[in-house]
Amino acid sequence: MQLQYSFSLYLCPAADDLASWRAEIPGKLTSRAEALSGPTTPPGKRVQVYNAGGCETGPGGVATYGKATVDRADAFGFKWNRTGRSSKHIGFNWSGSDA
Repeated sequence: MQLQYSFSLYLCPAADDLASWRAEIPGKLTSRAEALSGPTTPPGKRVQVYNAGGCETGPGGVATYGKATVDRADAFGFKWNRTGRSSKHIGFNWSGSDA
């Protein structure tokens, strides 16, 4: 078995108000999403779940739900186009216990 690897630039910015987010590995993956809203969502607010069950967000975490405006990948044996499907943004802390 031969292992393959590559180094890639990974971009994952989100709007400050979480109205949209995206992820990109140039030439391999492109994903963009817009937060869900609707008639019962207050202006400027997002459809979010606080303290979701399980370990999905961790204690005090917030999950923001959205719809993928673009979701395509073709890399490492995976290939898909999930544009128009659901998307979720979950923030997390990149620091460890020594931070």
